[in-house]
Amino acid sequence: MEQWDIVNGFREKVGKTWIRGDEMSEGDFHQVVHIWIMNKNGQFLIQQGQPWKIGWPNMWDCSAAGSVLMGETSEMGAIRETKEELGIELQMEHAEVIFTIKFSRGFDDHWLVKQDIDVEKLNLQYEEVADAKWATVDEILELVERGDFIPYHILKPLFEISRSSISLRKANLTDAAELFAIQKKVFQPVYEKYQDHDTSPVFQSFERFTERLKTGDYYKIYEDDLLVGSVHVYPKSLGIMRLHMINILQQFQGKGIAQEVMNRLESIYPEAENWELDTIKQEQRNCYLYEKIGYIQTGDEWKVNEKMTLVHYKKSIGFNHLKPIST
Repeated sequence: MEQWDIVNGFREKVGKTWIRGDEMSEGDFHQVVHIWIMNKNGQFLIQQGQPWKIGWPNMWDCSAAGSVLMGETSEMGAIRETKEELGIELQMEHAEVIFTIKFSRGFDDHWLVKQDIDVEKLNLQYEEVADAKWATVDEILELVERGDFIPYHILKPLFEISRSSISLRKANLTDAAELFAIQKKVFQPVYEKYQDHDTSPVFQSFERFTERLKTGDYYKIYEDDLLVGSVHVYPKSLGIMRLHMINILQQFQGKGIAQEVMNRLESIYPEAENWELDTIKQEQRNCYLYEKIGYIQTGDEWKVNEKMTLVHYKKSIGFNHLKPIST
C-alpha cells in the first residue's frame, strides 16, 4: 500500500516505507486501482476469483484490481496488477482513468484500457484467479442479476463512458510541441477578435508552455482516437481545483465535447470541494455552457481592454462524484 497525504486539499505521495492498514496514521491514504479492459467489439475482459480468495470468493470481477505499492504511480500499479493476475502487458497509450472514487482512507482509480487480447494466451495467477473470459455488457449485467458478479454501483457510468467517443489521456513533455500548436490555433481567432496583446495564449512562449505542462494535470482530448483539443487543471488551494484552460479545435466545437470533458474531470478529482475558472464575458456561448453545468459568476471581473472583460466563475455543488461502494 502506498502512503499518501493531503496537500492543499489534493493527493500527494509522501514517505518511503510500506505501511500496513493497521499502521496507517492520520493523513495516510490508500491508493487502489481497478482495471477494465475492453476490446474493439465492446466486450470486457472479466476474471473469476478463486473459491479461497479473501473478499468476494468465486465472484466474477473486473479485469484486475489491487493496491498501489510504495513508489508506484496509479498507472504503474495498474500495469503491475494486470501483469501479475493475467500475464497481460497493458497498452497504456490506449488507457485512461475514467473516474476516481474517494473512500474514507483513500482513492480508487478506475482505468479503462482498450486492448484486444487472446484469452487462450492468458497466464492466470493461480492464488487469486480461477478463470477469465470476454463478456458483453448484457452478459455482465446478467451475472450481476444472478449474484455471480461483484455488484459494483459504478457499472452504469462505466458502461456509458465506455460507449463514448471521447477520451482523456494524460499528456507529458513529449506532447508539448503538439499541444502548444493546438493552443495557438484555438486562440488565434480569439486574439484577432479582441486584440488582447498582453494576455493572449497566442503569444505565450514555448518555454512558458512547457513549464505550465509540468503544473497540475494536462490532458489530451480525443474523439474516436483523433486529437481534438486539450484541457489543463491544477489545485489552486485547499479543496479548490482550477480549470485553467480548455482548448477545442474549431471544427470540433459545438458537439458537446467540452461539457462531457468537464463532467468527466469532476469525477476524476473527488477531493475537490470547489471548481473555478475564468472566461471572456463577451463570449456568451461559453458563459452559457459553464452556467448550464452549474458554475456561477462570483462578481469578480477584470477589464483587459475596451473589447474584452474576464469574469470569474465558481462551482460548489452538484459535482459528478461517484460514491464509495460502502455507502
